[in-house]
Amino acid sequence: MEIRIPAPAKVNLSLWITGKLPNGYHRILTLFYKIPIYDEIWVEEWDEIRVKCEGIKSESTNTVYKALKYLSEYVGREICLKVRIKKRIPVGGGLGGGSSDAAAVLKVANELFKLGLSLRELSEIAVKVGADVPFFLLPHRAAIGRGIGEELEPIDLTVRGKWVLVFPAFPVPTKLAYSLIESRGIYTNEKDAEEKLGELIKSLKEGKKVKLENDFENVVFERFPEIGEIKSTLVRNGWNSVMSGSGSSVFGLNGEGFENLKGSYKIWFWEE
Repeated sequence: MEIRIPAPAKVNLSLWITGKLPNGYHRILTLFYKIPIYDEIWVEEWDEIRVKCEGIKSESTNTVYKALKYLSEYVGREICLKVRIKKRIPVGGGLGGGSSDAAAVLKVANELFKLGLSLRELSEIAVKVGADVPFFLLPHRAAIGRGIGEELEPIDLTVRGKWVLVFPAFPVPTKLAYSLIESRGIYTNEKDAEEKLGELIKSLKEGKKVKLENDFENVVFERFPEIGEIKSTLVRNGWNSVMSGSGSSVFGLNGEGFENLKGSYKIWFWEE
C-alpha cells in the first residue's frame, strides 16, 4: 500500500558566507524557514530501491535514491522502497526541494522498517546527501544553520504577513554560485553575521520590518542579471525582497503587487 507524504520547500530568510573550511566547503550562517509549497511523494515497500521523479532521468542522481543507499549502508541491510515524486518545488531554485524529498523518505523509512534511529542518527545519514537535508528532518519550521548548514539550532518562529515567491524558470547551480563567491574571496565577518542574525530574529518575532540579506546576490546577479531585475521589480512594488539560497528564486514580504512579473515567471502568493 502506498503512503503519501508531503515535502515542503524552504527559503533562507538571510544568508551570510563567513569563510572557507579546510575540506573545501564554505562556512555559512543562515536562517532556514519552511514555506507552504510542497513536492508530493508516494512510497511503498518493494523488493529493490526504485525512484521515479519528474524531470530526473537517472535514479542514481536523485537525492532520495542516495538517501536510501546511505540508510541501507548505515543499518547494514537493504532498505527498499518504491518512490514516486511529483515535483512542485522548482529544481535549482534555492528552495531545497531535493533535500526535502530525501529527508521525508528517510523519516518514513525509519518508521516503516522500525529502524528506531534517532534524529541525530538520521542527520548523520542526511548530511551525506546534502548540507541542508538535516534541516528538513526537524519538526520545527525555522532553524539557524551554521557550519555548512548542518549545525542546526531550531527556533520558534512564524513570519506573518503577505508572501510572494518568484522562480525565473531557470536554475542556478549551487557549485557555480560558490565558485563565484570563492573567486571574489570576500566573506562576511562571523561576529557581524551573528549580530545581524540576532537582530533579524528579534525583529521578525516582533513583527517589525527587517533587513534581509544574502551574500550570494552580488555574484549571482552579475552572472544572471534577470534575477536581480526580479528583485528590483518586487522592491519597487514595496516588497521586502531577497534571493533564496544560491538562487534562482526570489521572495518578498508584505508588498502590494507583482503585476509586472505575471506571465513571465512562476509565481506563488500566500498569506500567513
